[in-house]
Amino acid sequence: MHFPLPVRLNHVCSMLVGGMLLGAIFATAQAQPPGAKTAGAAAKNTDVYLKQIVPFVKQYCLECHSTKKPEGGIQLDRYKDPAMVEDDAKTWQHILEMLQSSAMPPDDRPQPTEAQRKFVIGWIEKTIYHFDCDSAPDPGRVTIRRLNRAEYNNTVRDLLGVAFRPADDFPSDDVGSGFDNQGDVLTLPTLLLEKYLAAAEKISATAIVADPESLVKKQRIDRKLQSVDGEWKYGRDGWGILSNGGVKAQFEIARAGEYTLRAIAGAQNINREPAELELRHGTKALKIFDVYAPADKQKNYEIKIHLPKGKLELSAHFLNDFYDEKAADSRRRDRNLYVTALEVRGPLDISAVDYPESHRNLIVSVPNGTTSASQAALANLRPLMQRAFRRKVIEAEVRPYAELVNQSVAEGESFAAAMQIALQGILVSPHFLFRIERDAKPNDSSQSHELSQYEFASRISYFLWSSMPDDELFILATKGQLNQESVLREQVRRMLQDTRAEALTQNFALQWLNLRLLDGTSPDPKVFTGFDDKLKSDMRRETELFFSTIVKEDRSILDFLRGDFTYVNERLARHYGIEKVVGDEFRRVSLTGLPRRGVLSQGSVLTLTSNPERTSPVKRGKWILENILGAPPPDPPPDVPQLDATQKAQPNLSLRQQLEVHRQNAVCASCHKTMDALGFGLENFDGVGQWRERDGKDVIDPSGVLPGGERFSGPTELLDVLVQRKQEFARCFTEKMMVYALGRGLAPYDRCATDKIVKAIEQDQFRISTVVTQIVLSDPFRKRRGDGGKP
Repeated sequence: MHFPLPVRLNHVCSMLVGGMLLGAIFATAQAQPPGAKTAGAAAKNTDVYLKQIVPFVKQYCLECHSTKKPEGGIQLDRYKDPAMVEDDAKTWQHILEMLQSSAMPPDDRPQPTEAQRKFVIGWIEKTIYHFDCDSAPDPGRVTIRRLNRAEYNNTVRDLLGVAFRPADDFPSDDVGSGFDNQGDVLTLPTLLLEKYLAAAEKISATAIVADPESLVKKQRIDRKLQSVDGEWKYGRDGWGILSNGGVKAQFEIARAGEYTLRAIAGAQNINREPAELELRHGTKALKIFDVYAPADKQKNYEIKIHLPKGKLELSAHFLNDFYDEKAADSRRRDRNLYVTALEVRGPLDISAVDYPESHRNLIVSVPNGTTSASQAALANLRPLMQRAFRRKVIEAEVRPYAELVNQSVAEGESFAAAMQIALQGILVSPHFLFRIERDAKPNDSSQSHELSQYEFASRISYFLWSSMPDDELFILATKGQLNQESVLREQVRRMLQDTRAEALTQNFALQWLNLRLLDGTSPDPKVFTGFDDKLKSDMRRETELFFSTIVKEDRSILDFLRGDFTYVNERLARHYGIEKVVGDEFRRVSLTGLPRRGVLSQGSVLTLTSNPERTSPVKRGKWILENILGAPPPDPPPDVPQLDATQKAQPNLSLRQQLEVHRQNAVCASCHKTMDALGFGLENFDGVGQWRERDGKDVIDPSGVLPGGERFSGPTELLDVLVQRKQEFARCFTEKMMVYALGRGLAPYDRCATDKIVKAIEQDQFRISTVVTQIVLSDPFRKRRGDGGKP
């Protein structure tokens, strides 16, 4: 017996709604950082402003941004003290972006030293963002967030042990700060709620077997039957056995037990005398059947038998062939046997070993003479709910689910079917669907505290595995040992070597590098002949394997820029001009002697940052600024002239010359001078990553000069320049990974933790494990604070 769907959904929906604090789930949680400047700090900041910032502005900025000549409407000589800077944070945020991207001062004006530029950038950040690393750190606050699609799939896999990806059918997750695991954007639309309910039913039916009969396996062989003696032909009615002989097949018997052996057969009979079919086990005759069923309406002829484990040869034989060519009635002339298939069903005597592991793990206790359904359900549900909710549960939380099982059994469900319903309730509970972190004083933004041991275990596991904590993390959390630095370092090492760390590649790396957008690229097949979706997939696989190797071998993050190896199969190797690679299997190859290094020369990134019909130095330069140097250019003004107009007006110019014309506009030049230089350094790679020396009739010039004065003459030298900017790359990589790890965008006060992490990885040869470990040890990862009075 099964409940009608509306009744079952009512049970499950009661679990979903019960205890859900909707206000908490949808409340925003990014409050302003606590604390105010002291009088002494304000005086010190004024002194720095007057003695160091004002002279900088006079020397490098006032020629264009003073009362007489306020270009862009920015008049810098009106800011008399830091308080006026604070009051106009929007303007100074724009100034900060221009300084960070070296867009200002313009190329044709005197340039500050790099040290001067960094000092002014740091002062502006501290002044308009109000953070002080010497005071009590602000760990920030992460909005309560639901599991995204990858996390849901992985959690179901690790919770229940089922090979099932239900979230693939869910709506796409929104992206915030570059990643799809950000609490502020992971909303719960109505459609997703309906998907959760449907997924819970499918998952429970997969994990728990309610009908033992469904475990009886059937092996069937039809067209691949083999003949045994006699004359035969294969046709519309299966194997036609035209003389005494038969057909056979080999089957694998998984375990000793009761089985049904079956032949699906029919016959062409004469004189009402049936054809005789004999089933044999090897050479042993089992049973002879009279086959009355016509050839076009075949029936089952079967026998139950106990079989040992191992191989079984089953055969069906035609015993009484007859042919009279002189018979006047053609229907009385010939007798033949037709066999469509041979089948083996079983074992029929279902035992515990036949149930899937998920079922055996979930239903350890069953009702019997001494144990009620409610008691058995409590015993089964307590450990399940602790793992599903990723924390300890109390009796009052478990009992409603156990009572649901008890009620279902009383209404006619089997115990296993009732456990399915309880599991559905667990899977739609907010404690499963959401990662909930509690605050003792949720409305007080000045109060920060360490996460609980179980909350911390979840932060670590969802950071590194995109999944729930495993038993080892649970045990350490129960013992209260996860806050020990030595334990954390050991756990990070262990978890990075686990196969589940592949989630870092799929969910962090592909989003950091923007490669989830690769599927949307469409290189023009008329320009890039031979390029197709399979090659695009191979390119992405190359980058995945490259990132995974850096993690597994605990290499330096600088190898993302300078790595002298990659992974290719035959087709990708041919695309790159690499010889002696044969077959579809990917293998590691050295790039020694080739003008390729790291991710910037991989086809995935190069294709992503190109236009459909040509390369785009602007896109490639912008990508490097955003993802490698952490200095994204400001958004272009709405009235900026388009490069297309230049191309149409002067089509005979090379791409470099067209961009030079484009940069003659001062509005364009300030940003393009850096982007274009970086992008042209990769111009030897065409729009799909193949090496070239010419672009049509034009010889490629991949040289460039960056605002800091660094020069390069091609991609290899450009990569060398970027490696020299290792501190900038380390900060960019760290900030990207922190956003991913925390599930929120970074705030200015996170700069204190970032500085500390970057310093630590510099001291440890930039190893990726150090980046991960230092993030896990940081205050923003280990702590949280209240919400500043918001409900």
